[in-house]
Order: sequence, then C-alpha cells, then structure tokens
Amino acid sequence: MHEDSLLNRVKSRCVDRTITGTQYTARDFQLEVLERLAEMQEFATSLEESWEKKLEAVKEQRLLKFDSRALIAMGALALSIGAYVVQDARNSARQDSEIAAMQARVQRLEQIAATTTEGRIRTEVQLGELRDGQNDIKAMLQTLDTASRKGSASK
Repeated sequence: MHEDSLLNRVKSRCVDRTITGTQYTARDFQLEVLERLAEMQEFATSLEESWEKKLEAVKEQRLLKFDSRALIAMGALALSIGAYVVQDARNSARQDSEIAAMQARVQRLEQIAATTTEGRIRTEVQLGELRDGQNDIKAMLQTLDTASRKGSASK
C-alpha cells in the first residue's frame, strides 16, 4: 500500500520532467534526493510503528497464554495454599475447643476450691467452738473435783 504511493510519486515526477522539457539541474537532483529521503524516513517510521505494534501484540499474547506446566504449577500452588488454610482452620478449631475445655476445668476447680475453703473455715470454727466447750467442761470438772475433794475432806 505504501509502496504503491511511492511508485506513483516517482512516475509523476518522471512525467512532469518530460512534459516540461526543462533541463535537469543539480538543484533538481538535490530536491529529488531530499524528497526520496523524506519518503524513506516516512516509510522507516511507519515500519517502526508497525513493528512495535506487532511486537506488543506478541508480548500480550505471551502474557495471556499459559502453557500446561504453568497451569499445573499454579493449580498445585492453589491446592497447597488451600490445604494449608484448611489445616490452620482445623488447628484453630481444636485449640479453641481445648481452651474452652480448659476454662471449664479451671472454673470447676475454682468452685471446688471455694467450697473446700468454706468447708475448711466452717470446720475450723466448729473445732474452735469444740475446744472452747471442752475447756469449759474441763473447768467445770476441775471445779466439781475440787469441790468434791474439799467436801470429802471436811466430812
């Protein structure tokens, strides 16, 4: 397409020269060379742009396409991560149930300790009352014993 326009320009120049019948000068040569250079530069620029577009298209296709090995590797990685997450969830659930059981045990032990402490305190109070009662009984017995000895000695 671009080459066709180049050929048309060259033909039109040749026709213009033959029609005018003027002499071909160095200036005409320079102008013709400059025109051809400009055309070549345009052609090179268009080729470069076309090449860059094609290269980008190839790069995009490579980025979007995955071969079977890459897909298998990504699948294996996804499965591995999934298994890790599931295992972590299981461990977390197990740890949570163990923590709940431990809390229940601690609470029960605290209740037992409180009950035991209350019972121990009651028992100590009762023992103290029994000692006091025992001391009172000993004091009464000693008083009776001393009274009976005095009474038997005076008879």
